[in-house]
Amino acid sequence: MEAMLQVENLTKQYSNFMLDQVSFNVPKGAIVGLVGENGAGKTTIIKAILNLIHKDEGTVTFWGQKLSSSKQLREDIGVVFDEINFYQTLSPLKLGKIAGASYKQWDDSIYKKYLSHFGLSVNKKIKELSRGMKMKLSIAVALSHNPKLLILDEATSGLDPVMRDDILDIFLDFVQD
Repeated sequence: MEAMLQVENLTKQYSNFMLDQVSFNVPKGAIVGLVGENGAGKTTIIKAILNLIHKDEGTVTFWGQKLSSSKQLREDIGVVFDEINFYQTLSPLKLGKIAGASYKQWDDSIYKKYLSHFGLSVNKKIKELSRGMKMKLSIAVALSHNPKLLILDEATSGLDPVMRDDILDIFLDFVQD
């Protein structure tokens, strides 16, 4: 089975920390978790996989292609970080319009369905949302451009237990699709 994501010998050196020859692959339909204590390098691995930081060594491919070789690959990957990376003065409604212009595969009806399901006000500014609401918004954006792969960094942190279970159900549905 072809791997959706393949990481080979990923190495990143900082003055006080090193990822040393990390290798793994993610087959279609699988859920893979990076487990480790704070500071173990989980977020560094994710940022290196997404070309957000420079890798010292190693290769990363999605469906056999390097991320830099295809704009379509970026469309096929949904990402949720543990911190919100959207302009804080935007509303979810405005964010949806920007995302719609950014992603060819954007589905505004799915986005609005998630906003409603998560109880997010479409006109409230992002900076006025709680941490949990910001996470829900990030998840709504990540799922609304029909990605084939989700990369999540602490995606359920800040959520209450009931909503966390709801989100995990949504992720389970995603994997089954």
